[in-house]
Amino acid sequence: MSAITDYFTAPSDEVAATALDDLLDLDPDVVDAAQALYRTDPDEASRPRVQSASSGTPVLQAKRIEPGIALSRLEAALTGRTYEQVTAGPRRGSLVAAGEDGDAFVLTVADELRDALADLDSDAVTAAARVWIFDEAADPTEASAPFIAALAELAAGAVARGDSIYCHMVV
Repeated sequence: MSAITDYFTAPSDEVAATALDDLLDLDPDVVDAAQALYRTDPDEASRPRVQSASSGTPVLQAKRIEPGIALSRLEAALTGRTYEQVTAGPRRGSLVAAGEDGDAFVLTVADELRDALADLDSDAVTAAARVWIFDEAADPTEASAPFIAALAELAAGAVARGDSIYCHMVV
């Protein structure tokens, strides 16, 4: 079973913890537009993109890309630090909140990754995609470039607002 992950921004851990409730429910207009796009262009509709939740919170929906191992590998690829150096830092997949049933969590994403992503241009996104392995069973591929580009967009907005990035994970 794979996890469903939604990446979002928030000004504090306390605000991020409210994602366990309804902070991340997508705006109905966004859902309708996505459904209409899927009918005309399924490939474009399935491309990762930052969307707005009803709360106004920017959200990037993802599947199987968890904030601990996968994003630590991305941070290592972007910063040139080793995976071990990256994972030794604070706020890498740290628990902010857990649902009552134990199947939903809000986790932190490192500010160092946020900052590295916010500085990426399109060439750097492609280069990162060529070396990033988010799945241990896979080889690096440029196929992850759309996700990295969307995460970079989310990061740039977070930096501009002084927010951090979080992951809402349902297993």
